[in-house]
Amino acid sequence: MSVTTRTHRPRRTLTRAATLGVVLAGGTLLLPAPAAVAEVAPQAKLTVQAPASVGFAGQPVEFTETISNPTAETAGYHLHLDTTSGPGTPSDAIVIDYKDPADGAWKSVPLEFTTDGTAHYGGMLPSDITVPAGGSTTLKLRIGAPMGRPHHGAGNGGLDSIDLRSAVSAADGSHVTLDQSTRTIGVESISTSLARVPATAVAGGAPIEFDAVLANPTPSDYVNVGNVLFVDPHATVQVRRTDGSWSKLAQVLPSEPGGRPGVYLEGRDSSIRTRTTTTTRVRVSFDATTPAGDIELSPCVFVNEVEDRPFLGTTMCVRGATVKVTAAAATQSPVPAPSATAPTTAAPSAAAPTAPSSAAPATATRPPSEAPAASDGQLAETGAGRAPALLAAGASLLTAGGGALWLARRRRSA
Repeated sequence: MSVTTRTHRPRRTLTRAATLGVVLAGGTLLLPAPAAVAEVAPQAKLTVQAPASVGFAGQPVEFTETISNPTAETAGYHLHLDTTSGPGTPSDAIVIDYKDPADGAWKSVPLEFTTDGTAHYGGMLPSDITVPAGGSTTLKLRIGAPMGRPHHGAGNGGLDSIDLRSAVSAADGSHVTLDQSTRTIGVESISTSLARVPATAVAGGAPIEFDAVLANPTPSDYVNVGNVLFVDPHATVQVRRTDGSWSKLAQVLPSEPGGRPGVYLEGRDSSIRTRTTTTTRVRVSFDATTPAGDIELSPCVFVNEVEDRPFLGTTMCVRGATVKVTAAAATQSPVPAPSATAPTTAAPSAAAPTAPSSAAPATATRPPSEAPAASDGQLAETGAGRAPALLAAGASLLTAGGGALWLARRRRSA
């Protein structure tokens, strides 16, 4: 049930003299004393310490709200919480929790979703809040933008910020607002990037090595994360473990036919804590049957993937790197053996000097499992049987490692 409030203004009590004046015996007019104005003391004060930002598709972030009671009697209050976000935000994109003082457990604030061009979520803490006379009570809350339930895929649209409105009223059912506060909460995102990717590789030759970087600059923890690198079917991908050994990763085919396979660099349901960065050393080799030409290495992050459909979740991708694969050494012209009398010289290296992938101009890419994305400013179709769109309208453009990070929001079809 959405909450309707009316602003309560302090009442002013005006006391006036009973007469306009008294004529004294000498004919002098005695004017009354100036009118006395008495202000009614406020019945409650609300102080909100809202977070500056939350992580898109991340876990809720804690904050506090304090209700002060300046009156001489213990009073009960209600706390109403309403949020407003941009158009296209799905009905399960935002959550607000409170810590129940009775048992210390986190519980959800029931929110009702409405929309009239913008998305609104409104609700009230289910319990009355008792504040002693002349004292205050601090409530522990948390707010997040998880974009749906765990393993539920993602929702169409997204949000760049959340307007949180908090209002306190008396617990007598009057619903008259005694005090209120509005705070704007930013929405940030995790990012993925590739660093120091070699420009060339040889089919059937030595592997190339580079770093895959997953960064979480947000105040939210992230769970159910899939840090994915899309590769060519002819590629073998290994990651270096903490003990220095190399582990081969299994290729996973997308749920949509015709897409390139991907590998999970840290596992399908990994996690990353707030304000941390994870760097994974990656080694990729191409077998001798790999056709010569350019091959894309495309990194994407998926959150809350549907359990039985790989690569279907809240999607954050960045432009990867292009590697030029040359023909296998057996198909190239042999190098003449050096003369017995002539001085020997070293053969040129097959690999070109490495260069960071961020040196390339930033453009948006789509996961290899997708159909061609819609043009800029248009939202491509999503749902079962169709590829997810990464160039979604209203998606936030974030900078990550020199690449432009595009956020895509999708919903699983009914």
